[in-house]
Amino acid sequence: MKKVVTMLLLTTISALYFLPSSSFAQTSSDTMYVSAMPPGNINNVISGDTTATGARKDPNRVYVLQQTGSQDTTYFFTATINMLNNFSGATLTIIGKNNPNTGMPPVIEPFILNDNSTPAPFIECRTGNVSVDNLYLLGKRTDGLISAGNNRFFDGTPVHSWLRINHCVFDEFCRESDAIISYGGDSNSFYITNTEFRNLQDRAFWQPTVIFAEAADTLVMTNNTYFGIGIGIWGNDNLRYFKFDHNTMVGCAWWPFRIYQADTALISNNIFYGTYAGGLDSASIKYGGLGNESPSVISFDSLFQFALPPYNLTEAGRNIVVKNNAYFWPKGIDSTIAAMNDTAKNKIVPPVWMNSQTQAMFANKTAWPGLSESNNDSVDPGFSPAIINPMVSSLDSFTVARWNGSVSTSPLWRQFPTNPASVFGSVAKNWAQKQGYPVPENLAYSNVTLQTAGTGNYALGDLNWYPSQLKEWEAGQTVNAVKQTRSNIPSNFSLSQNYPNPFNPSTEIKVGLAKAGVMSLTIYNVLGQVVNVVDQGYKPAGTYVYNVSMDRFASGVYFYSLREGANILTRKMLLLK
Repeated sequence: MKKVVTMLLLTTISALYFLPSSSFAQTSSDTMYVSAMPPGNINNVISGDTTATGARKDPNRVYVLQQTGSQDTTYFFTATINMLNNFSGATLTIIGKNNPNTGMPPVIEPFILNDNSTPAPFIECRTGNVSVDNLYLLGKRTDGLISAGNNRFFDGTPVHSWLRINHCVFDEFCRESDAIISYGGDSNSFYITNTEFRNLQDRAFWQPTVIFAEAADTLVMTNNTYFGIGIGIWGNDNLRYFKFDHNTMVGCAWWPFRIYQADTALISNNIFYGTYAGGLDSASIKYGGLGNESPSVISFDSLFQFALPPYNLTEAGRNIVVKNNAYFWPKGIDSTIAAMNDTAKNKIVPPVWMNSQTQAMFANKTAWPGLSESNNDSVDPGFSPAIINPMVSSLDSFTVARWNGSVSTSPLWRQFPTNPASVFGSVAKNWAQKQGYPVPENLAYSNVTLQTAGTGNYALGDLNWYPSQLKEWEAGQTVNAVKQTRSNIPSNFSLSQNYPNPFNPSTEIKVGLAKAGVMSLTIYNVLGQVVNVVDQGYKPAGTYVYNVSMDRFASGVYFYSLREGANILTRKMLLLK
């Protein structure tokens, strides 16, 4: 992949946005409604919806989980949905519809098989794309057991594929596992919005991960909440582009994200509260090269991998912006680490905002001219004590357990029975109150300064906790940026010549998408460097006209490129001032 994607740094043009789930059904040529019973119906219907040759009967089919009864509906899956050969190149789309009486989304939960084992993962992907909307995804079974190992929602090694998750809740995916994992494969993209990951924690020495994106080169996470988790995002050393905007992370036992070599990154408008709470053994601290590790929220390293062929990237070409973030550690965490250091063999290093190596990189404008950070402050957001007090207690217990080699038994991170009775029963009728949907935690905060401290005077953190702001923010993502003609669906993938050309300072670019998918419209200078990401994200089929402003750029020749999957079109334009 080229020096894909850039900053979103140029905020004059709208960046990634997602349409409501209803629009996916409208653009599909076929909609199939899936009933919840008998158990396993969801995986049997989807996996069985193929032709004799193993191809999808309808590659654009949308599976709708429609709730019609007075009680909330649980879909028990009895086997993994395998996107191997039968889903080749297609998109699996699942949309949950709220119960008309309770307003709750449908639940997806693992079934207890006859041998007392648990099916996992829910989706295993080798080819094709996945899009899910409005689901409550439970990692535990009706008997309270959370299975170890591959208990996860998505597991795959796809190539040039994408995963899109919107308006979902991931609850209690634990026990040496990851909610979402992608390993092997190549050049995959993840887009996760308006989703909460909660109670992803269990053992003291190996914590579950929200997303392990080893095979991804693009990861965009916007307006999400991470509450009581082990590890946030593990981008390994393959992640090229990372956008983390308007997220709230509360109670993270280990690192919030591990993206040391990102070539292009935007980390903005987030709240980090009690992250990397367990600290790190002083003997494990290392700055630079493979194995780089320190207990800091923001941590970057040199391009020891991407500087080599076939990437051949340079430190001077990296674009990383860290701005408008609030971070805070409640007193209990620091005092617990201090107390442990009185007896610990190796001193425990408490968490910090940015480690010394990363600070040096941002300060060296000669070597790293594209790195900048601003308006990142240690500020207490003022979350509800009813939420924070037990969370801090749990973090303290976790820290003690981790360094003593024992297991946490605190409220948020608790052990589950290893040999439960093999008893099947439906999720309790009041599961929503017990599991929490809407979730019981309310992470709106009292600090009025932070409620307008973000870009555009929006609140820091997940805007779903501020519905009126979220609505206004979402509307602002597309205002005057793109005109869409949904009734005019082109027959071919196309990119028009911009008009006018030459131009000063604005021009229009028309894009034709013959099928739904993840696209990007990017502008490069004559050196091949990305100067503007006009748009990137999931789009239904249609014609789009972008009004692009280049008022902050110098006169000269530029190239603009449209990409969707393996399809790429490039044209030249001339800015004359």
